Amino acid sequence: MFPVTASLCSTLLFVGVFVFVSADQKIITAESGQNVTLPCRAPNNNIILGVEWNRADLEDEYVLFYRDEQFDPVNQHPSFRNRVDLQDRQMKEGDVSLILKDVTINDTGTYECHVFTRGTNIRKRANQDGDPISIITLKVDPPDQKTIRAESGQDVTLTCRAPNNSIIIVLEWSREDLGDEYVLFYRNEQLDPGNQHPSFKNRVELQDKQMKDGDVSLILKNVTINDAGTYECRVETGTKRRKRASLDTNPISIISLSVVPPGQPGGDNKDEGGGKENGPVGLIVGLSVSAVLLVAAAVGILIYRKHKQQSQDPL
Repeated sequence: MFPVTASLCSTLLFVGVFVFVSADQKIITAESGQNVTLPCRAPNNNIILGVEWNRADLEDEYVLFYRDEQFDPVNQHPSFRNRVDLQDRQMKEGDVSLILKDVTINDTGTYECHVFTRGTNIRKRANQDGDPISIITLKVDPPDQKTIRAESGQDVTLTCRAPNNSIIIVLEWSREDLGDEYVLFYRNEQLDPGNQHPSFKNRVELQDKQMKDGDVSLILKNVTINDAGTYECRVETGTKRRKRASLDTNPISIISLSVVPPGQPGGDNKDEGGGKENGPVGLIVGLSVSAVLLVAAAVGILIYRKHKQQSQDPL
C-alpha cells in the first residue's frame, strides 16, 4: 500500500467537500396552469431520512418538508399546501424531485433542495445550514390575455382562479386606467370599499363569496361601454393580516373586456336605456311592413290582369 501523505489527504478532503457543496443548477420555464417537476437526486445508496424544498424569499416557511415517511405541514407556506408532492415518496435511488401543480407567475423564484441522510440530525424543520444538492430557478410566463365581448346591459363574469386550497388573504381586481382606485378589493375576510372606483360600487361581486377551490371570479353587472378595458386579478395567500390596500404581485388573470351597444355591434348608439328592445322591435316592424307591401303588390297585379282580360273580351 502507498503511504497516505498530508498532501494526498488535503486533496481528498478538497474533492470530498467540493462534491458535497456543488449543487446542480437548472433553469426551468413553464406556462401558467402547468404542472412542473423540479428535479433533485441524492447520492445513491444513502438512506434518506428527510427532504426539504425551500425558496429564499419565503423566509422561515418552506415549500415542502418530508420526514418520518410523511409530510410535515407545520411551517409550510400556505400557497403550496395541497399543490406539491414528491415524484417518488419512497425516494428510491435518491429521487427527491418535487412536483409543483398548477403554477402561477407568483411561483417564480429560486428553489433549493436539501436532504438528510442517516448520521445527520433532523430538527423540527430542515437544517438551513446545510448546502443544497439542487438549485432550480423557475420562471413562469404570465397568463394568456383573454378577450370577452358583451352588449350593454348584460352581466359579465371575469374568470380568475387562485391556486387550489390556498388561503386567500387579499384579492384585488383592478383596471390600469383607474389609477389608485380599484374595481374590487377584498382583505381581512371582507370587501374593502375604501378606494373602490365610484362607477363599480354596488355593481360588482364575487362569483363565489367563499372562494372555494380558489375561485375569485368577478361578476360585473349591467355593463356599459364605459366598462371596456383590461382587467387584472391579483391574489396574496398566507396567514398574516394586511394593512395597505394594494398589491405589487403579478396578475394571475388578465381579461380584456369590450362592450358594444345593444343590437348594433360596433355602432355608436349610446342610448343604453331600453336599447335592448329597439333591435327586435324594429325588425318585427320592418318585416310587417314588407309583408303588407308584398300582399298589396300581389292584389294589384291580380286586379290589373283581370281588368286587362275583361277589356280584351269581345262584346
